[in-house]
Amino acid sequence: MKKEHQVLLKVMKNFEGMNKLDVLDMLQKIEVLLFYASSPINKYSIKCIIEADLDQNKDIDPFHFTILPNGNFCEFVGSNSWLHLYKEQRRGIFRFSIFDRYYFKTKYAPLELLRLTKRNLLENTENTAKEDTIKTFLKKHKPNQKEVHSGNLVLLNYE
Repeated sequence: MKKEHQVLLKVMKNFEGMNKLDVLDMLQKIEVLLFYASSPINKYSIKCIIEADLDQNKDIDPFHFTILPNGNFCEFVGSNSWLHLYKEQRRGIFRFSIFDRYYFKTKYAPLELLRLTKRNLLENTENTAKEDTIKTFLKKHKPNQKEVHSGNLVLLNYE
């Protein structure tokens, strides 16, 4: 038990001086990273995971939620084969649907949670198999456009 405490103190020294929310965000990224890592952990496999050389059969984010730097939670709203979408759970007067903010993770960068914007989608899929598909989609639709009947985001049905 004493050895575990020493290891914990050694790890926590790396977070010294950081904001608590930044540390929580970093720990969530580490948790996702460890999900993809094989055991025993080695430097090469971690580097490959960070550079998005992932096993394509695994889920993008197995936990289906995350915390934003502003302290708000993001809950999973849907996914397809290469994309996970999250909706920010806002507090106060900003919780009405006209203020909804969506975020996404892709299999190309599973550790990054990015706001769902045209620019972020294009940058994240640049030089990938989905680049042309996303360009075509963005010519016809807004990134956060919803289907009229179901209320689901159109992007989820666009493979």
